[in-house]
Amino acid sequence: MRTDARPEARPEGVAQRLTEVVSRRLAADPHVGAEVGKAVLRALGGVESGDPAAEFAGTGIFLKAITVRGFRGIGPQATLRLNPGPGLTLVVGRNGSGKSSFAEAAELALTGGNRRWDGRSAAWREGWRNLHEGGAARIELDLLATGGSPHLTIAKQWAPDADLSEAHWTERHHPDPPTDFPADRWSGLLDLYRPFLSYSELGALVDGKPSDLFDALHQLLGLDELTMAQERIRARRLELERAQRDSRQERLELIAVLGSVADDRAVRMATLLGPVQPDLTAIHREIHGGVDDPTGSSGLRAIVRLALPSGAEVDAVAERIEQYGKVIARDSTARAESDLRVLDLLRRAREHVALVGDCPCPVCGARTMDHAWGVETDAAIAALSAKVEALRAARDELDLAVRAARSLPNHVPPELDFDPANPPTVDTDPVRSAWTEWAALTVADYRADLPERLRRAHARLVDELELLQHGTRKELQRLDEVWSPLVPRLLTWLDGARAVAANAAELRTIRRAEDWLKTATAGLRGERMAPLETTARWVWQTLRQQSNVELGSIRLQGNAGTARRVLLDVTVDEVDGAALGVMSQGELHALGLSLFLPRATVEDSPFRFVMIDDPVQAMDPAKVDGLATVLAAVAWTRQVVVFTHDERLAEAVRRMQLDATVLEVQRRERSVVEVRVASDPVRRYLDDARSLIRTPQLPARIADELVATCCRSAVEAASLARARRNLLSDGMNHREVERHIESAQTTRAMVALAVMGVGAKVDDLNKFLTVREGRWVVDALRDATAGAHVPIGRGMRELIAETEKFVAWLAD
Repeated sequence: MRTDARPEARPEGVAQRLTEVVSRRLAADPHVGAEVGKAVLRALGGVESGDPAAEFAGTGIFLKAITVRGFRGIGPQATLRLNPGPGLTLVVGRNGSGKSSFAEAAELALTGGNRRWDGRSAAWREGWRNLHEGGAARIELDLLATGGSPHLTIAKQWAPDADLSEAHWTERHHPDPPTDFPADRWSGLLDLYRPFLSYSELGALVDGKPSDLFDALHQLLGLDELTMAQERIRARRLELERAQRDSRQERLELIAVLGSVADDRAVRMATLLGPVQPDLTAIHREIHGGVDDPTGSSGLRAIVRLALPSGAEVDAVAERIEQYGKVIARDSTARAESDLRVLDLLRRAREHVALVGDCPCPVCGARTMDHAWGVETDAAIAALSAKVEALRAARDELDLAVRAARSLPNHVPPELDFDPANPPTVDTDPVRSAWTEWAALTVADYRADLPERLRRAHARLVDELELLQHGTRKELQRLDEVWSPLVPRLLTWLDGARAVAANAAELRTIRRAEDWLKTATAGLRGERMAPLETTARWVWQTLRQQSNVELGSIRLQGNAGTARRVLLDVTVDEVDGAALGVMSQGELHALGLSLFLPRATVEDSPFRFVMIDDPVQAMDPAKVDGLATVLAAVAWTRQVVVFTHDERLAEAVRRMQLDATVLEVQRRERSVVEVRVASDPVRRYLDDARSLIRTPQLPARIADELVATCCRSAVEAASLARARRNLLSDGMNHREVERHIESAQTTRAMVALAVMGVGAKVDDLNKFLTVREGRWVVDALRDATAGAHVPIGRGMRELIAETEKFVAWLAD
C-alpha cells in the first residue's frame, strides 16, 4: 500500500536571498542614504552586479544520465540512467562495485574537482584512471534544464596518456555540436548552491580545528557572501584611497621637477599644480595650448609637413607653355586667323543645313544650300582644317599647359596663418608673402613671360619655406628636449586626477557602506541563519529518532580572517552540553546532513538535484528510518540521488513504502560495471498487486479492490513521471511543471497531462488514446480507474497484465 512520506507542514527550508534581507535592513535604517545602500547591494552581488543564476535560461536543472568510461572503478563504458525530475533514487551496491565512481564522476564533470580528494596527498589523485581500460577516459553528464535549450550534455574526456588536469571539457546543447565548456562557468553557483555531499565532507564537519568547522559551515551555508561583500567593499576602498594617495604624491613630484625646467610653460604649470585641489580644466588648457596636441606644437609640426611641387614639375609645365606659345606666335598670322573664321562659318552652315534641310543661303540668298553645295562645303572644310590644324592643336596644348599650371598650389595654406602659440623664432610672414605671389601666378591668364615668372616665384617660395622649416625643426627639437618629456607624465597624472575627482563621492560612499556592513554583519548573519536553522532542526528532529540529543540554535562566531568557531546549542536529556563532545559519529553525520540539505534545496538554486554519497555509515537503525523519511520529503520538490552500500536504507524505504527507485550497481571482472533497476514506484505497485492476488486470507472483494487501487497508483506514477519528463524537455519552468502536476487531481487528468500536454481536455482523452494506440488503452485505463469502486468485467490478473502493458506504453 502507498504511504505518503511528505509531512503535512514541512518547513520551508529555504533561506531568503541575502540581498532581500539586506535591502530590508537598509530600508529600515534612516541614516543610510540611497548611494550607500546601492554600494552595499552591489558588494553582495545584487541585481546591479548580476545575478549568478542568470547563466541559466530557466530555473532548474536535473540529471538524466551519468556515463563513465575508464574512470575510477569503471572500466568499459557504463551508464547510470536517472529519472530527470523530483523523486528519490537509491543507487546501491557493495563496496567496490563502482557506484561511488558514478557520484565522483558527476561531481568532477560539473565542478572540475572532487571534494573527496581536496586537502589530500597526490596519491589520492593518481588512481583516478581505471586500470582495466587503457584507452581514453570519458565522463558524460546528460542534464535536463528548463529553458530554451533543455537538453544539455557536459563531458570531460582524457587522452590515453593525459593527466587528470588535462581533460577536454565540452558542453552540448542538443542538437547543436559540442563547444568548449569554460572551467569557471558555474563555479560561483556551485560554491553557493553545492548539490554534492560526500562521506568525506560529512567528516570534515567534525575533524580538525574549530575554525575548520566554522569555514566548512560558512561555505556550506553560503554565508561567505557576507565576507565576500566586505572584502569587495574593502578592496574598492583601498583601490580608491591608493589612487588618491598616488595622485597627491605624483603632483608633489611634478611640482619639484617643473621648478627645475627653464620654460615659461613649466612655470605656469607648477603654479597651477600648487593648490591641494588644483583646477584640472586650467591644467588641461595649459597642456594642450588651446589645441588638442600633447606638446603644444601641432602648428609647428604642420609647418614642417608643408610640401611644394618639385622644381622638375614646375619646369615641365613652364616648358610646355613656352613650346606651344612659340608655335602660336609663329603660326598665328592674319591669313590663319581668317581661315579659322571661315572654317568656323562653314561648319556652322553645315550644322544649319543638317538641322533644317536644303534652303537658300541666308547670307547671299543667291544659291541653294543643297547636296551639291554640301559636297563642295565638306571639301572646303577638309582643306581649311588641314591648313590650320597645327595652330589649333597648339592652342589646345597651351590651354592644357596653363591648366596644369593652375593645378599647382594656388592658395596660402592655413598653417601659415598667425598663431600666437608659435615662438618668435618661427616667422611665417616671408613664406606667406612668397606663397601669395606664387598663388597669384598660377591663377593668372597666359602671358609670354608666364613660364619665367613661375620659375622665379617657385624658387623664391622653396627657399623661404626651407628656411622656415629649418627654424621650425630646431624649435621642435628644443621643445622635445625641455618640455615634451614632461607632457606624457602630466597627461597621465591629469587622467588619474580626473578619476580621483570623479570617484571622490564614491569613496565617501564606500567608507560609509563598509562601516554600515561591518556593524550589520552580526545581525545579517543571524537573519541568514534563521530559516536554515529552522529546516536544519526539522531535519535533525526527523533524523535523530531515538537520540536523546536535542539541537537548539546554530551560531557562527567571528569572521573570516579572525578567530572563528561554531556554537551549537545542544541539550542531552534537557541538560546543556557541548555538541561535539556528546554526539556520536552517526549523530555528527546526521548533523552534517541537517546543515547540507537546507542550503542545497533553497529556492534560488538552479540545481534541482542533490547527490549524496554514503550518508548511512555510523547511523543506528532508528536514524536510518529518519534518513529515509527526510530524503523522501525532500524528493517531493528535488531530484534526490543517494549512493550507499548499506542495505538498511533501501530496506527502510521498502518497509515504509516510500516512493523511490532503487538501482543496483554490480562490478564484474576487469571493471565491467552493470546497472539494473531493482525497484521503482511503478514496479512496486504492480508487485504489491501480485502479492495481494497470492494472499488467500483476503476476501475476494477486498482483494480485487486493493489490486485495482495498486494498478491505478501504478498508472498515476507512470503518468506523472512522463508528464514531468515531457514538460521539462519542452523547456517549461519547473515551478510551472509542479503547478500543472498538482492541478491534475484525477487519474484521467494525470494521463491526459502525460500524453496530451498542458491545456488538454480530459473529455478528449478516450478519443486521443483510441486514435493513437487503440481501444485496449481506453479499456485498461477505465478498468484501473474504476476497479477500486465497482466490479469490472475482467479478472485481476488480466487487469495487472493490461496495466503493466499500459505503463510500459507510457514509459516509451
